Amino acid sequence: MRLLDKAKFLALFAWRSALRHRRRSLLVISTATVGMTGVLFSMGFSNGMVDSMIRGGVESGMGHVQIRPAGFEKERKIDRRLKNSSSLLERIEGLNMPPELSPTHVAPRFEREGLLRIGSYQEGVVITGIDPEKEKSVSSFDDWIIEGSYLPSRQEEDSTGIIPCLIGAVNANRMEVELDDYVILTLGNHASESVSIRARIVGIFQSPMTGVDRHTVLVHRSALSELYREGSSQTSNITLLTTGLAASAKLDQFLESQLLQPETATTRNDIVADDDFEILSFFQLQPQIETMLNYIDDIKGIIYGVLMSGFALTLLNSVLMSVFERTREIGIQMAIGTRKGFIVVSIILESVILAMAGAITGFVIGGGLVVSLSITGIPLGSFAGGVEMIGSMSTIVYPRITMDDIALGFYVAIGMSILASIYPAYKATHIQPVEAIGGRH
Repeated sequence: MRLLDKAKFLALFAWRSALRHRRRSLLVISTATVGMTGVLFSMGFSNGMVDSMIRGGVESGMGHVQIRPAGFEKERKIDRRLKNSSSLLERIEGLNMPPELSPTHVAPRFEREGLLRIGSYQEGVVITGIDPEKEKSVSSFDDWIIEGSYLPSRQEEDSTGIIPCLIGAVNANRMEVELDDYVILTLGNHASESVSIRARIVGIFQSPMTGVDRHTVLVHRSALSELYREGSSQTSNITLLTTGLAASAKLDQFLESQLLQPETATTRNDIVADDDFEILSFFQLQPQIETMLNYIDDIKGIIYGVLMSGFALTLLNSVLMSVFERTREIGIQMAIGTRKGFIVVSIILESVILAMAGAITGFVIGGGLVVSLSITGIPLGSFAGGVEMIGSMSTIVYPRITMDDIALGFYVAIGMSILASIYPAYKATHIQPVEAIGGRH
């Protein structure tokens, strides 16, 4: 009980010291509030950027796992095609998925680099052949349609020799085209010859990503396959969408165990070479996002420290001035036998009280700001060019903070307050009682 009484007295003493100069304490608390608000906003924005890139990649058809021709991860050439894709697709669709991976949706795609042309205008695009009904389960293009409709059934267009297509709103505006207008799609066929086909715009989509709008044209996979090689059915990749990003690695491992043949090879690379395909998880497809996630985790503490450094300097000045003004009081305390440890702890507690008051206020204001922006979003339309360079990132970012961010903020605030109180505490313990009481300080 005696120890508890001492703790209460120490806390009360530190609290009274913190409130002795209210204007100065208010300045310290305000500085901490601004710093913590900035910290929460910066971390929320960083998290929102990563979320936007992940969501954009998944919704644009990247899925959680893709099966690609062997060597894609290293070379990143989308023109490669899967061999025996029909039988491979049947094997995947026939798998009995574990409960934690159910449901898992599967869709094939055939991608070719080409040109979208009308008159003198042309744009480099990825002409993507899809199976419309299956594609709906792995991407959001059907939800992004703002004019017209999704791709109709292939049979409706066979007799005309003109294929239907979907283009992005960015290209529609630049080319000044509307629904039912015609464009020319040009690509290289199996013999490396340039071939073109006339396509009718049946729908215009507007995705959250400018790059996807500008560089994606959707057609039927069967039509694109015939254009590439008559009478063929081609597939560049098979996309799988499971219960969530967290299950991406599990799905990758499950597919490897079911589709690859470990008895014929000793390493994963050997297995891929034998089967002529490789299974890639989301972060293998988008390594830059994983790099950004690791980078943000690594620098969170640094960001907190930099943004809170102004608060630390203000706190140092405030506590140091408090010590100087209380020199006589501290001298009397030491003269009557107060231990130096008590003085040191009281000064540290004073700093911590001021820091925590500012941190809590900052969390309320900063947290409220982030929550508000997480609903309305932060539009980045003015930076569309830079956002497009990032790739799958949306032009609207929705900030998000985690409990880990909040906990780290508290730790940094406490750490900064302790560091800022070390020098004032050192000065206080070196006060000479006789000189302090006599006023010769």
